[in-house]
Amino acid sequence: MKKLLTVIAIAAAVVAVPLAMAQNAGQGQPTPQQGEQADKAQSEADAKAKRRAQATAEMKAKGEQAPQKEEEEEARKKR
Repeated sequence: MKKLLTVIAIAAAVVAVPLAMAQNAGQGQPTPQQGEQADKAQSEADAKAKRRAQATAEMKAKGEQAPQKEEEEEARKKR
């Protein structure tokens, strides 16, 4: 269980840090509306990362290989 929480936390951090940096790149102070949109996008990204991390951890616990192809495609889209 501790490993699962660790995997989830790491996955959330891996997604959250670049997303936050990309949202703030080249911007001054965000307007309140931009801040709300960023908060919503951030919470959606965190939820997605948690779901993926949990699914990956469950697959590894069952001895199955994690779907790396989907993760690589997501990484390409973000670049």
